[in-house]
Amino acid sequence: MKRTLFAMAAVVSITLLGCGGSAALEEAESTENQTVSQQAVCTAVCSGGTSVSCSGTTCSSTNYQGVTCNGVFTPCPTTSSCAPGLPTCQSLQLKFCSPVGATKECCWGSYSEICSCNSTGSTASGKWGCL
Repeated sequence: MKRTLFAMAAVVSITLLGCGGSAALEEAESTENQTVSQQAVCTAVCSGGTSVSCSGTTCSSTNYQGVTCNGVFTPCPTTSSCAPGLPTCQSLQLKFCSPVGATKECCWGSYSEICSCNSTGSTASGKWGCL
């Protein structure tokens, strides 16, 4: 009976060592306490056909406003309907101009406007008036 018990114990021990035994059990236990983080990607639609995106462990998006990833807000880019190189209307306002009746396109904030050269009583020159 003792021989049978000893033989069974030997077979079980060899089987455990062949399958990884206690080392496999220790490895399984060590992975239980690991933290796994996943990345999320958020995208918000912005005006002018553009978009803004970010990635992080947490994110949210609001169309036409922006995205927030890991607590950091990224706004939609501001768009301007002004053509590149236009002077600002504020830089033209009340400056001398010639001839009276001339018009000039300018940028007021993010919109294009037209300034006109208005008479000041002088025959040859006037001042820009921008509305």
